[in-house]
Amino acid sequence: KIKMAEFLLELFSEEIPAKLQSTARVNLLTSFKNFFEKENINYKDDAKAFSTPNRLVICFKKIEREINKKSEEIRGPSTKAQDKAIEGFLRSNLIKKQDIYKKNTEKGEFFFYKKPSRKIKSEDVLKTNIPDILKNLSWKKSMKWGTHELYWGRPLKSILAIFDNKPLKFEFHHLSSSNSTYIDKDFEDKTRIFKSVNSYFSYFKKINVIIDNDLRKKYIKKKLTDLSNKKNL
Repeated sequence: KIKMAEFLLELFSEEIPAKLQSTARVNLLTSFKNFFEKENINYKDDAKAFSTPNRLVICFKKIEREINKKSEEIRGPSTKAQDKAIEGFLRSNLIKKQDIYKKNTEKGEFFFYKKPSRKIKSEDVLKTNIPDILKNLSWKKSMKWGTHELYWGRPLKSILAIFDNKPLKFEFHHLSSSNSTYIDKDFEDKTRIFKSVNSYFSYFKKINVIIDNDLRKKYIKKKLTDLSNKKNL
């Protein structure tokens, strides 16, 4: 049986307008799904994106912990190339001369190397690539602030990232990810550590912060209906 892991990413910023939130949710989730497909990271189709005015969140409840990278054939320099080019090919792939072989193609004879199949931790692939995924996230309107080079919908203040109940650590511009986040947007000395997806959603539910924007809409609609009914009594 394949062991699966949870993945949660929260991007905490100053208040983002509702229209920007909805586009960002779709773009962020699509970017991660496309990345997982490209990298052959398998997950159960229960991935979701949420937002509050301050939080942009994606959650994958079941992702494979390891990726099976298939064997692949890598083309090197022409057999007529200088020794320097061949040595560079060997160095860049961390291989020796006995590992390469000659093969004829439509464009002539080249050296090739067969990269063996291997297993890679999904966690390591995420750490390396999340900064690029976030950098390429498109906003209808973005802003740059202070001396930072980061463009975002509104000033980004913290990144919470959890994979398999552990903090997923990476750098994104001036920010370092961790497994803690701000609890109160007005009191930024109030932070809390989260070790799992369930503890994150349970805690915010307990303090009446509804992370799921669809549930929040239903809640507000019900409150307005109840208020209207009281007025009509």
